[in-house]
Amino acid sequence: MEISQEPSSGHSGSRSHPRRRAREGAQAQTTELDETRGQLRNLQEEFARFRDEHTARPRVEQSTLVRAPFTADVMAQPYPLDLQIQGNRGYDGRTDPEVHVNDYFHNMSMMGVSDAVMCRALYSTLSGRAAEWFRTLQPGSIADFNALAIKFVRKFITSKAVKKSYMYLEKAKQLEGESLVDFLVKWKAPVGEVEQMDDATATHMLHISLRSGYLYQDFILHPPSSYEEALRRVTDYANAGEANAVKRSQEVGSSSRKPTGRAEIRSDDDRSRSRNRPGPFTALNRSAAEAMQYAQSCNLIKLPHPGRDRPDKSKHCAYHRCAVHDTEECVQLRQLLEELLNSGKLDKCVGRREEGNKETDRRDRRRSHRRSDRSERDDRVGSGPSG
Repeated sequence: MEISQEPSSGHSGSRSHPRRRAREGAQAQTTELDETRGQLRNLQEEFARFRDEHTARPRVEQSTLVRAPFTADVMAQPYPLDLQIQGNRGYDGRTDPEVHVNDYFHNMSMMGVSDAVMCRALYSTLSGRAAEWFRTLQPGSIADFNALAIKFVRKFITSKAVKKSYMYLEKAKQLEGESLVDFLVKWKAPVGEVEQMDDATATHMLHISLRSGYLYQDFILHPPSSYEEALRRVTDYANAGEANAVKRSQEVGSSSRKPTGRAEIRSDDDRSRSRNRPGPFTALNRSAAEAMQYAQSCNLIKLPHPGRDRPDKSKHCAYHRCAVHDTEECVQLRQLLEELLNSGKLDKCVGRREEGNKETDRRDRRRSHRRSDRSERDDRVGSGPSG
């Protein structure tokens, strides 16, 4: 009887499958482990290469802008790439820092940018040592524009413009013989250097800086409501005076032209005798002293150096400023006033007079004749100022 071997062979085959599967599983685990180890080695090599590259690179100093002085929140805010800052030139630390930072702030505020953008854009308005200072700021130390502005002003506080007291305007007073045009030019320079003044103080300082005369009196009779009005009034007077002087010079120039064909030749001696010859003078509607004061207020004449007093101290000349003769008898003053009258610069001193002043006119004419005789005697004596 034959015994079949198939079951035996089948049992043996069933025991071989788990072993094969175990071997295959072990090989798979080995392969996976090898791959993991390979990836780890690759990461280690890449890390080592990264470390070597950054170790070999020179260390960046904190004074450069590689690390900004702003916090992460400031740097995270969006920055408009097309931003154009108007009206702020490169600040180099030599002028008032408050003026620069205030102008910058108002310009940026009008553009509607954020506080973070104000911080980051300030550097573009700096140059020279101001830009160098910005690069030395501690990284991460600036959280808003207010903190940056405070640091900026404190750094360049030595460049701050120190305003002078309003009493500094005393040096801008109108001088004797100085025109209103020249006075205004001189006045505007120190006004910008003094501390802030209210309208009343500024108007008062302008008023007391004027020389005595009709403009000074006009400020008293009709006080300006503001400094702007006061300055405009002085400017109007100055422009009117300049225009009137030009017009008068044109009229005098046209009236002084003589017909061609006859040339009048006068020697220096003839012209000198004509200037020294007294009267007759044009009748004035006020005294010679008042006319002189008016001419002074209009900066038309300048008084000479005071002359020597004569023994007789009963008379005094306001023009020569000495005891030599009365002002109304001063021939030099009347000749000077006559020249101004002929040039049309003393129109207010001539014209219709009241009936009560006719006696004064006759008295002036009598004085004119007496001056003529006295002038001739003074020329012969030759002592003291002529008059």
